[in-house]
Parts: sequence; C-alpha cells; structure tokens
Amino acid sequence: MPRGDGTGPPTGQSQRGGRMGGNRPGLGPSGDCVCPSCGEKVPHQRGTPCYKMNCPKCGAKMIRG
Repeated sequence: MPRGDGTGPPTGQSQRGGRMGGNRPGLGPSGDCVCPSCGEKVPHQRGTPCYKMNCPKCGAKMIRG
C-alpha cells in the first residue's frame, strides 16, 4: 500500500505536471504582441501566436510582451 509521504516508489500519478516538466500555464489570451525592432505594440489575437504576426510599422516578426 502506498505511504503517500513521497518516500516510496511512484504510485502511477505523475507529480511532474505539464509537458515540459513545469507547472506554469501559457500566457493566456490577453496581453500584447511587441515588435523587437521598433517597439510597436498591438493587442494579442486569440488563436494567433505573436511570432506569426508581422509588425504593422516595420514588418518584423512580433514577440509576446
């Protein structure tokens, strides 16, 4: 029978959490996309990653800010 105090072998329930081993969620639907070249900010659009958007001012790829 498992002890439940974390000192025995794994009991089948993962305690790692998340794909990358962490427990941090994504950044969510709100926030801004920021141009690393000129600093232009545009609202993040849900379902579209910032890195797939081009800056409306200079055309560079945006990043999440």
